[in-house]
Amino acid sequence: MKKIFLILVLCFAGVASATAQNNTMKDTLKVKDTLRVPTYEELERMCIQLAAKVDSARQRAIEDSILIAKFIEESRQVGLASLPKPKKPTFWTNTLLSQFNFSQTSLSNWAAGGNSSVSLGGYIDARANYNKNSLIFENRFQMGYGFVKMFGDIFKKTDDRLLLDSKFGYRATDKLYISAVFSAKTQMDKGYKYSASDTTLVSQFAAPFYSTLAFGLEYKPFDWISVNFAPLTGGVVVVTRPELRTKYGNKEDQKVRKEFGTQLKVNLAKEVVKNVKLTTDLTLFSDYLNDPQNIKVNWDLSLSMQVNKLLSANIRTNLIYDDKIKIADQDGNAAPRVQFQEVLSIGLSYTISNK
Repeated sequence: MKKIFLILVLCFAGVASATAQNNTMKDTLKVKDTLRVPTYEELERMCIQLAAKVDSARQRAIEDSILIAKFIEESRQVGLASLPKPKKPTFWTNTLLSQFNFSQTSLSNWAAGGNSSVSLGGYIDARANYNKNSLIFENRFQMGYGFVKMFGDIFKKTDDRLLLDSKFGYRATDKLYISAVFSAKTQMDKGYKYSASDTTLVSQFAAPFYSTLAFGLEYKPFDWISVNFAPLTGGVVVVTRPELRTKYGNKEDQKVRKEFGTQLKVNLAKEVVKNVKLTTDLTLFSDYLNDPQNIKVNWDLSLSMQVNKLLSANIRTNLIYDDKIKIADQDGNAAPRVQFQEVLSIGLSYTISNK
């Protein structure tokens, strides 16, 4: 009985499935009967309409791109116009150092004794240096003057100098230059012995006046030091006052004395510790024309400490040895001697620079 029931269920399922498939095929045929294939003319017209829409969208995109580009360019121009104009490149480095010191003493009925006095000193160190590619052109001008006036005594000069140095160099290698160096040195005011019994004139402007022109090589291993060797160095010593000529190595009727020899010059300028700068210039010269074995020495040294923007302490020394310059001792014996000057100043100092 169960087998008969199972056979009947299977037969009923098969009939239902066949009926469903037959209905699906009829629906499909009906749909196919409703679809219509477009003609060639209709397809051509549809393509033309679609192409026109594409061209219109592309034109709008191009116009929008142009507007966006114009907006970006106008914004860029406005931004550039608001920026400061770029500075032209400069190859000059200029500095100006000025120092000033003043002291005053006033005494009235002072039992311990002494004199009222006023002292004043000033110093200017100006530099203008050019550096481009293989060329260098360095210039330095120094001017210093100081005096002390004690009431009841004469005016006495304590410092007086005018000094110009110029150097032109062409880079031969990384640290070696072909160079030409010019220097000139004199003083501004008259100078005297300033002894109790003798106020003889010993110097004035252009008496003496030293000038040299040297050709050679310069070695510069670092920015803060240079060594210049010039085997071709010519110079003149000018003494305008006849009575002072023999004192500085000229003959009595010789206003200008010529020199020719070899010069070695060492320059150093370095900040040894913070706000403390050491500057020194050493010049050695041998005169081929007269006693080349007697080396002339000129050594300048300056040590400056900047306390703050305006206050500084400075010490400057100058050592000179020239066998042509005769200096008398206390007994009146004139002979070549080592000259030494030291100037210590505490006062105002200000530097202008275009670093």
